Amino acid sequence: MDGHHKRGPRGPRPANRRSNRPKHRGGYWSNKRRQWRKRQQGKMEAQQVGAKDEEELYEEVEEDQEDMTVSHLADVEYFEAYDQLEVHALMLEDSQRLGSYLAAIRAHDLKDKLVLDVGAGSGILSMQANGLQDKVTILTGRVEDITLPNKMDIIISEWMGFYLLHESMLESVLIARDRFLRAQGRMLPCSARIWAALVEAEDLRLDMANYEDFLGLDLRLVGEQQLAARTAEPRVEEVHGRRILAEPLVAVDLTDLHQLRVEGTRNLEAQLSFRTWRQGYAAGIAFWFDVGFGRDVILKTDPGSPPTHWKQTVVYFGAFPAVESGDVLEANVVLKQSEENPRQYNISVETL
Repeated sequence: MDGHHKRGPRGPRPANRRSNRPKHRGGYWSNKRRQWRKRQQGKMEAQQVGAKDEEELYEEVEEDQEDMTVSHLADVEYFEAYDQLEVHALMLEDSQRLGSYLAAIRAHDLKDKLVLDVGAGSGILSMQANGLQDKVTILTGRVEDITLPNKMDIIISEWMGFYLLHESMLESVLIARDRFLRAQGRMLPCSARIWAALVEAEDLRLDMANYEDFLGLDLRLVGEQQLAARTAEPRVEEVHGRRILAEPLVAVDLTDLHQLRVEGTRNLEAQLSFRTWRQGYAAGIAFWFDVGFGRDVILKTDPGSPPTHWKQTVVYFGAFPAVESGDVLEANVVLKQSEENPRQYNISVETL
């Protein structure tokens, strides 16, 4: 179905380690206009019906709109982002992404099955505009709001965002599962994991070290401010394997998406213990994911696999502690869905 999908046009940054207020663009002002119209309507109703004091009704409308801004404005911006063709072109050019889904479709033999494609986007998984109009029905709307005449045999969706969970599309897929998937029906993908690895960032560290002796001047205070600014938010980037300092660990294991409850990913925590391979300077923790489709089909986004448009997400420490081979660095990682913008997560990393 047309609707929920993934990343915005410029690849939005993951949520801050601190707080990350949503930046509302066109969707914000569109909703402001709707708020104004609803207030006017409320005033008219108060005058005509006389059932409530005008001020009471006005306050009620304001409260409704405040509730709406938490998730509805995030949804407006989310859907507007996917109005941009270049977003879909970027994903269509990701051969790892498409190849994995093609392998999964072939492995599970979907012939004569009822299949729901949640977040159809360009239609690549449901093959729109390819002489299949008698087999493919396009439904426009949120999956939470639509109705279907039959239960589905398969739910397929490419719901993954940066570090797996960015944009929170998985919740919509799980709602579709609960509403539309028949007993013994199958989800593609059916499992997911978030991986974490201790990494260095020598280019960044050396850039900052230059401020210690900048043309003969000690500008470390400037360097500290620069480092704080450059590491304040997680960064989506390609992490080369040579930057990894310790064996990658599974931070989150969503073993069976058929059993995962709808709100099961809103607050995730992991205690990680990295034992370093070699000497270096630890700069942060990189995150990536893989998803499984069953029958040995896996889509991987790790640094050692062919690159994807998801790349990897790095949460920087804001410092570069030195480590020796065999050192143990422990970290507490929390991924919590933002209350200000449910499409984003606040990621915190605390070294112990």
